[in-house]
Amino acid sequence: MVRLVRGRGLSYSKVTKKGQVTIPSHFRKKHGFGEGTVVAFKETRDGVVIESMRDITESAGELSKFSAADEVIRDIIRSRELALR
Repeated sequence: MVRLVRGRGLSYSKVTKKGQVTIPSHFRKKHGFGEGTVVAFKETRDGVVIESMRDITESAGELSKFSAADEVIRDIIRSRELALR
């Protein structure tokens, strides 16, 4: 269940047979969901939360000064897998 509430009215989107939905433009603008944005889905008691995630290569590039890039990428993947459980 994805509930998107805007003011007193409801914003909604239909799921296609490929499992795709369109995020209403006011949510895309407000939350920075541009073309190519990677999103994560987290299940809560109230429904599903959609969050944007930074590209893994961007994160690795910024953190590479602290550790080897392959170690950083493994750590990021591991933490994302744990967060999505």
